[in-house]
Parts: sequence; structure tokens; C-alpha cells
Amino acid sequence: MKHHAIAIAVALAGIAGIAAAGQPPAAVPTATSGASDHVQIVSGWAANRIVGAYQSDANVRKCGTTLPLNHVTNNIIFNAGGTVTESPRFPPTGAYNAFGIPGLFTRTIGLGTWSYNPFTRSYSMSLRYDYFVDGVYYGMGTVERDIVLSADGTLASGPVESTLYATTGSTIIDLCGDAVSKRL
Repeated sequence: MKHHAIAIAVALAGIAGIAAAGQPPAAVPTATSGASDHVQIVSGWAANRIVGAYQSDANVRKCGTTLPLNHVTNNIIFNAGGTVTESPRFPPTGAYNAFGIPGLFTRTIGLGTWSYNPFTRSYSMSLRYDYFVDGVYYGMGTVERDIVLSADGTLASGPVESTLYATTGSTIIDLCGDAVSKRL
């Protein structure tokens, strides 16, 4: 009980300090015990450092293999409040046999969310898109990134994982690699 009262007092003191500085209070991180610890903060100065437009370059391959890397480029906008918009930089007509899928691969923009963890000073991004082969809906893809922002805020880098799913929900391919995003 004593530890609970101390934690509340520390949290209130922090909020009072922010209020006294004339700043709106940001989300207060909370932690739980166990493996499901997760902090999502999408407001406040530190979190919003990522807000802006970036050009991303990633090199990915089928997870767990030494197959050649596939180079992927796109543009990403991290919006204030925690949403993400991503546009692929495929040729306007699509790409043939992309990721080992026979046919003309095209896709929609990616839509998703981002969050900031003040304990690790890192960001997470999660998005999804729909894709088509030869003009027919073939399934959806997801992209997960863990991101560290450079001290000057111009580079966002870290590991990336992407999964392509068929319309049945079965996994077609899991891709793993690294991505670097340069602020535009």
C-alpha cells in the first residue's frame, strides 16, 4: 500500500510540474508486471519528434534464409497523434513476380499507427495494405518496424518485418530485414 501511495505521489508531482511549465500533460506511461508490458505514447514533445515525412529504403528477404535481399523503397508520413500513411514506390504499372509471387503485383497505400516508448526511447510502427496480382485481389500485407530516431531527428532506422497473407488468411511469405528512413 505504501508503494502505491508513493507511485501516485510521484505521478502527480510530474503532472503538476508539467502543468506549472505551461505545457499540456502528455500521456503518462504505465507499466504492468509480466511479459505483456507495453507502453504506447503518441503525444508530448519526445514522442512527436518523429512526426513528418520520410523516404525509406529497406532490404528484406524471406525470414531465416540467406536468399538475396530485395530492395524496397517507399514514402512514410508519421502524423501527430499516432497514425501512419505509407506509399510504395513501385512503378505505376506494378512489378512482375514480386516476392516470388507469379504475375503483376500491385498494391494500395499502407495505413497504420505508430507509438513511442519513453523507457527505450524508441518507436514502433504497424501498418497494413491490400495487394493484387494481375488486377485481382490476392490478399493483404502487414509491416512491423521498431525504430530508433537519430539524435538530430533526420534518420529513423531499425529492423522491419513484413508478412503477405492470401485471401484465406494463410501466410504466403514472411520477410525480415532492416530499414532506414530519411526525413524529407
